[in-house]
Amino acid sequence: MKKYISVLTALTLLIMVSSCNKKTEDKQQNNPLLQEWTTEYGVPPFDKIKTEHYIPAFEEAMKVNKEEIDAIVNNPDAPTFENTIEALEESGSLLTRVESIFFNLAECVNSPEMEQISEEILPKLSQHGDDISLNAKLFERIKAVYDQRESLNLEPVQMRLLEET
Repeated sequence: MKKYISVLTALTLLIMVSSCNKKTEDKQQNNPLLQEWTTEYGVPPFDKIKTEHYIPAFEEAMKVNKEEIDAIVNNPDAPTFENTIEALEESGSLLTRVESIFFNLAECVNSPEMEQISEEILPKLSQHGDDISLNAKLFERIKAVYDQRESLNLEPVQMRLLEET
């Protein structure tokens, strides 16, 4: 009898977990902030964006950005301008997109809901930024490229990016 209850409990938990994962996937697929926009000129589909889309979009975008940074940091190849500086510059595009939409709308169409989202997400964004800025392994890769800057034959714009980074 105990085995039967244990198996039944395990199956119930498995169904609940897979149901939660399915709901998370559905929310991401139905979130216009996380989808490619097919609107004219790539304009955000403002008519489809709702306040409940922002927090999941911010969380997913920070997760994606963290994965991008981890890929740079854990790259087994020697640090180069391309695999470190350019990769870092190109990372975070989804997060930038979500931030741009949210903060521009929060300034124009402020509401208690938007203020609540802002209060909730700002500390998370700050922590996310700190985690990148204070990442010692990332700094070491950037420094390795910077230390060899004179021998890299970089274009002026590339040199400026390296110096700013």
